[in-house]
Amino acid sequence: MGNLDTAELIRDLVLNLVSIFLLVYVIYFRRHRRWDQVVGYVAFNISLFTVSAALGSSGPLNVGVGFGLFAVLSVVRLRSDESGQIEIGFTMVALVLGLMAGLPGMEFGIKVLFASLLVVAMFLVDMGAIGRRYRYARVKVELDRIIHEEEALHDHLRSTFGKAVKSVSLRSVDMVRDTMTLDVVFHTES
Repeated sequence: MGNLDTAELIRDLVLNLVSIFLLVYVIYFRRHRRWDQVVGYVAFNISLFTVSAALGSSGPLNVGVGFGLFAVLSVVRLRSDESGQIEIGFTMVALVLGLMAGLPGMEFGIKVLFASLLVVAMFLVDMGAIGRRYRYARVKVELDRIIHEEEALHDHLRSTFGKAVKSVSLRSVDMVRDTMTLDVVFHTES
């Protein structure tokens, strides 16, 4: 790492640590309470910061390095049953913060501006004031019987959960166990 500027690296690391703390603890964890996700966000962020700082300080970056970075990131499976769109959004922002803060050569003021933009945008979108009128809750439901009629299924879900059903998507049917698994979207109280 021939041209690694230690003062610049420390300054960028502090920016990254402050940004990721605000994103994952102040915004995400205080509202969603999923510590497992916090650990993942921080691990992704710090890892990507380290890789981008190391690559950036080792010489000029080319398109091949960019493709290599995205190939490595594609190994990380962002979608699973446990991660919804909110978690994927926070993961993406955590990755971008680490990448942006770690790359040398960008003016520090621009890095601060971009980090602020990302963190503030996630705060505004996640706090719930935006789109409160259109709030829905998505729930995975496994029924101990198979209901074939769509109207009867909606009625059963509405009476079971006491909420208006927005939509139902069939995930699986097990004819042996006589069960069905659904993704149900409910209207929530505003």
